[in-house]
Amino acid sequence: MEIQRIDTFSGHKAPIYSLEEGREPHFIYSAGSDGWVVEWNLQKPDVGKVLAHIEGSVYCLKLDRSSDIFWVGQNFEGVHGVQISDQSRVFSIAMPKKAIFDICFWGNQVWVAHDHGLISVIDKESLQIIKHIKSGDKSARKFCLLGQDKIAIGFSDGFIRVFNKNFELEHAWLAHELSVFSMTYEESFNYLLSVGRDAKLKRWSLNGEKSYLVQEVAAHIYAIHDVVISPDQQFFATASMDKTIKIWSANDLALLKVIDAPRYGSHKNSVNKLLWSTYQDYLVSASDDKNISIWKIH
Repeated sequence: MEIQRIDTFSGHKAPIYSLEEGREPHFIYSAGSDGWVVEWNLQKPDVGKVLAHIEGSVYCLKLDRSSDIFWVGQNFEGVHGVQISDQSRVFSIAMPKKAIFDICFWGNQVWVAHDHGLISVIDKESLQIIKHIKSGDKSARKFCLLGQDKIAIGFSDGFIRVFNKNFELEHAWLAHELSVFSMTYEESFNYLLSVGRDAKLKRWSLNGEKSYLVQEVAAHIYAIHDVVISPDQQFFATASMDKTIKIWSANDLALLKVIDAPRYGSHKNSVNKLLWSTYQDYLVSASDDKNISIWKIH
């Protein structure tokens, strides 16, 4: 396996926590502690365009591709809609005064993950909050859709909880020591891959109201912040507080490559977010070092 660094984008003034692919996949978007939502063109390296400046930190943004409107989570101030075409603020939804860690589109609903175990559900058309779900006292950190009928949510108490469309908790299990930071779903095998603060990579088999640990890997030295799957479903990538990105075989979770600063000129601080773009199959990484790096995995 050969790793090629295509470019590094700079311009953010603080750590970067969120990456999103555009409707045209050569566009990517980033946000972080500086409150900037920035558009980058993978065809024109290091030419960034600020779409919005949100007061406070932004941990998550999601693009509604049907309208080209970004849903931006502003910590302690709610969710805002930003139109890409003219950068206008098209809506603001007041939320509980809590940190917002993730946003997920599920049919006509938008699920929002908060601090202290709170989940808010918004009707996407009316922009009204239709449900608050309280599940535990620790932060809801990450959503992962399990097909069309269920959603898995990772929490800072180490649990993964699965809800159905009726907002009912179907089952829950202790998946990691401390926080679950990220998950991805392998639909063809009905497997869920999870990572967390305990630096472990785990693969779960989902069967009705039960989950079974299929495989566990001590994957990094420090907390793993994100896990993503390649467009061809052959590889996984993980990003860690230990400043490395690791590439794994999706078949058996064998470690294939470590991307770090000494060997590849990678990030010098914690790697917070990954995006495996469908454009040229580029792997995109964002870090506390305020930079975004673009990688080609051969």
